[in-house]
Amino acid sequence: MYLLPTLLSLSSLAKALNPKTILDKNGISLWEKIEEMERQLLQPATLVSLVSPCSTNFGASPFQGQQTSAEWVRLVFHDCITKNIEGPGLGGLDASIGFESGRPENVGIFIDVSIGQFDQFTSVYLSMADLIGVGLADSLATCAPSSRRLALRVGRVDATRAGPFGVPGPADSLDFATAAFQRAGFSKTEMIQAVACGHSIGGVHGSDFKGIGAEGTEENESGRIPFDTTPGIFDANNINEYLNITGSKGGPLVTANETFNSDFRIFNSDHNATVAAMRTPSTFENTCFNIFDKMMNTVPDAVTLSDPFQVRPFIMRQSSLDLTSTGILVFNGTISAHAPSPPDTVSYTYVKTTGSNLGEKVTDIGVELPGFFDSRPPIPPQEPVYIGFNTIKDYKFADIIGSEPVKSLIITSPGATYTGDINTNIFILPSQSHRQLHQDGIGSWMVRVAIHNTLTPPPAPPTVTAYYPTPQDGSKASMVVSATAPLSFETNLGNYKIYKASSFTGDFPAARVGSLAVFKVSAGPTLVATKLSTSDFANTCSAVDISAC
Repeated sequence: MYLLPTLLSLSSLAKALNPKTILDKNGISLWEKIEEMERQLLQPATLVSLVSPCSTNFGASPFQGQQTSAEWVRLVFHDCITKNIEGPGLGGLDASIGFESGRPENVGIFIDVSIGQFDQFTSVYLSMADLIGVGLADSLATCAPSSRRLALRVGRVDATRAGPFGVPGPADSLDFATAAFQRAGFSKTEMIQAVACGHSIGGVHGSDFKGIGAEGTEENESGRIPFDTTPGIFDANNINEYLNITGSKGGPLVTANETFNSDFRIFNSDHNATVAAMRTPSTFENTCFNIFDKMMNTVPDAVTLSDPFQVRPFIMRQSSLDLTSTGILVFNGTISAHAPSPPDTVSYTYVKTTGSNLGEKVTDIGVELPGFFDSRPPIPPQEPVYIGFNTIKDYKFADIIGSEPVKSLIITSPGATYTGDINTNIFILPSQSHRQLHQDGIGSWMVRVAIHNTLTPPPAPPTVTAYYPTPQDGSKASMVVSATAPLSFETNLGNYKIYKASSFTGDFPAARVGSLAVFKVSAGPTLVATKLSTSDFANTCSAVDISAC
């Protein structure tokens, strides 16, 4: 990936800042990305559902032979391993792999299929490269017997073109593979660990690697030969079967002829010392999580990643300010919690600008989210599981704020660490904003915004900017673009002036804004509303001219 010199010059400055002040080119902070990732992870219907259970081939025939979790692990390796080939500090996990699916070193359908799966969740908050990273974490969580999750970082920047060639393959020499890993920042020992860890799940497909995989059959169309006897479990069986010459004996990249037995060459390069040190379940998992963490965070030097984080016990999944038809200010949303036994309700309070609060409030009774049935031994449980998060519950709340000068909401339940800012000076009105999504998920929209009377006229003409994914040439990954429209005054309501704009104003007539669009409203650099997405709009409208809604 080629990064602009401007980004390179800013990186050293950004690293000294906190996540709320480190902004990307769209003005999205690392903190906003962290919060969006938390929301994704506590929603079982997102990425983790595609790799649950570990052995699944999502959205395709079970006889095809592919394994989604293994494909996602492979994707990370193929994307990050070409770091520094094009120049010092360039390349790494940057989603350039999306432009490289036609290369012989990337043979198979895994790139286009995987990128297409991740692309469902691309937004201005989450880059494709960040989604590839969380895909690795989800795969390990569904495949590891412990359901352990990698700590995550966000802030990866997507490449805009293909990166260099240089992914080692089965026929490449030990020297070639060693040089590729060393160039990317991995020692010889780490190379052995990475291969052993990556080849714990999945297998080799004869349809892609003739002479290594098997011939296709009715029940194994791609001719997959697994790496070990437990390809749907992330465990040390592959190296134990290799060392003991049992079961799959280390898999097809060990047992293949001398030309293609790359795993044997790599494992045996230190007389099996590294793999022998990984034989127990705990040493295997700990070693692999360390090496996968390094791979996932091998990024271009100009990229500033967040600090590692795990999902907080309580988060705000969704929230918004709104006005009733009579102009009364309300705040409502959904709190999510994960724990072995989440509470029946969640306590919280609103903090005023004076520092005092509005007293303790309590949510509705929590609703447990549906989990997945686990396929890992010894016996699949009868109750659904939540991969790495115990039990997840959602708690709805709705409160009248009125004229109280609130500035934040704090969750006060035991174990909570959540504080969320509330800006009552300017906000999008979800109940008075509309969308028209067509069958292709693209359509028109109309947004209304409230600006407090004490701030009108606003310090600058108010505008709305929509950030939305759109197709790009050469990759299955969408790119995020933006369009801006002016907001025009419409009416007064309570203590607020109401402004509106629609997809037929400003830059938008040519824009294709879908359900993943995120809207930012501002009236100068200091008067900025909390962002909302199209999915937060409460109403649909069938009018030919949506601006009339």
